[in-house]
Amino acid sequence: MEPEPGPPAPSDEAPSVSASASASPEADLTAPDGYAQALSTMWGLAPVPCTQHEQQLVDLDDGTSRTEDENNGAVQEPGGAELLYWPDTCTGLGDYQLRALPNTRVGLLRADAPKSFDSCRAAAGTGFGALALSERTDREERGFVEGAALCSVTDKGTVSMAVIEHIAGGAVDDVSVSGPLHIWAAAP
Repeated sequence: MEPEPGPPAPSDEAPSVSASASASPEADLTAPDGYAQALSTMWGLAPVPCTQHEQQLVDLDDGTSRTEDENNGAVQEPGGAELLYWPDTCTGLGDYQLRALPNTRVGLLRADAPKSFDSCRAAAGTGFGALALSERTDREERGFVEGAALCSVTDKGTVSMAVIEHIAGGAVDDVSVSGPLHIWAAAP
């Protein structure tokens, strides 16, 4: 009687496991009809010392950011920006808050969700209220973690996916966030 074949050797399984693991976090940048091929750039949030009395506005049409005088979270001139990062208390302990600006469509795409045009456009309609980025527990409960993305349908009709690749700081330090930004512009 012939012996039954055993399980494949570990070296036979390793390539398929690593190939699928590396493919899963990648974004599907396929553009649907009516949209241009996705462009990729970078985006980020970087707090300045509270004493400078500045707040940062981020435009998800292209990833650019600018500052204006801080006014307790009120924005003087949104200029097409979708996100506001501002010092809420200036006590030196995690002062900065992040929120979507009024009249914008911004939402959070969870880390375990597929990163694609359709999933991002759907997430953009879920809303994104103020979040104290220094509060790690709140960030994690709301899903603002590495691998998640802020998604927006901008005032220009662009669908933007701002992937959260790096989060640095917290509790006592204000938080910086950065990552790739994928932009699907509406075709003319």
